[in-house]
Amino acid sequence: MFLSVPLSAQQKNSYTRMRGKMGENVDVTGNFQRTGSSVEGNYSYNIYVDDSLIHLSPVITLYGGIDKRNKVVLRKVSGNDTAMVGLFSDHRFSGFWHAPDSSAMWFDLNESYEKGSLPLAIFYLHSDKELAPKIQGSPTAEIELTLLYPKNSTTIPEKVADSIKKFIQEQFFGQYKPAVLPSTLMEQDEANFYARFNEFNSHWKSNHKAGLNLEKRENMNVVFNGYNLLCLQYKKRGYAGRGNPMEHLSYDMIDLRNGEKLSAENIFKPGSKKALLALINKKIREDNDLNDTASLKKIGFFIDSIPVSRNIRFNGNGLFFVYNVYDIAPPAFGVQKIFLPFSQIGTFIKPSCVLYRLAQ
Repeated sequence: MFLSVPLSAQQKNSYTRMRGKMGENVDVTGNFQRTGSSVEGNYSYNIYVDDSLIHLSPVITLYGGIDKRNKVVLRKVSGNDTAMVGLFSDHRFSGFWHAPDSSAMWFDLNESYEKGSLPLAIFYLHSDKELAPKIQGSPTAEIELTLLYPKNSTTIPEKVADSIKKFIQEQFFGQYKPAVLPSTLMEQDEANFYARFNEFNSHWKSNHKAGLNLEKRENMNVVFNGYNLLCLQYKKRGYAGRGNPMEHLSYDMIDLRNGEKLSAENIFKPGSKKALLALINKKIREDNDLNDTASLKKIGFFIDSIPVSRNIRFNGNGLFFVYNVYDIAPPAFGVQKIFLPFSQIGTFIKPSCVLYRLAQ
């Protein structure tokens, strides 16, 4: 027997977009996602002149926990420095932001979904199972799913929300079923997972040898939600009892004006591919301490010329081109994330693209 954790039982789950001030004059926007006692999210700060955006900072990713008194301690994913400490609720987060030099600044953020942003609901499922609970050494399975889904919005047209639902279902479940509720899709995914678990271990019940443990974790996060741009991250982790767990990252960047998914083809001007390829291949060599003419294949990559990835993530002041394990290199190289700032690629972005304003 196994038990799924419904949305409102046993633990609290929420996604909240917040906006406010850090200190007296720094405008900050953040996305915070709570799953039980864990909190993860990000923030970026904006600089305006005469109500016009002139600078958007990099998106700073955070992780941490929340206690029974709603105190949150968040650290940076890169560097592990304490970044934000304060009291957190679904509608407000206030406390102190800590700089690397040990100085601190007060911040106060409140829930906000102004025009050009989208409210999202969170759906969570977790369960585990032993194939034969009464037998020592029984194979085990565990599944955890965290799904984000559009809520009704007065500023986002229904047809745009429907496009986003389609993209999410295709990324998360591999298919689109418009008439099926998200919670039902998750329960179906769970049932299919345990059916595979039983199938893989059908021999174990008779000989109790070579049992296969299974693990599946699929989690969604909001990278950015504002200025008519929604960037979603899908992180998948799978384990089949042998070797190392496999992780996979994928992204949807969606124009909230029309529900169009962004790709290299509709982000960049015609004729810019050659320049993009040159920048990507130069950066991947820099990241691996190679000169411009060094062979990538000689150090273990599958190819010498890296293509423009279709897996693209927004990061405030630029774009990441993401290559998962086996895309261009074996597992030992990990996920390759090639960052190109808008200072290098901004001139290649189409004026009609939602990124154009943010890239200037």
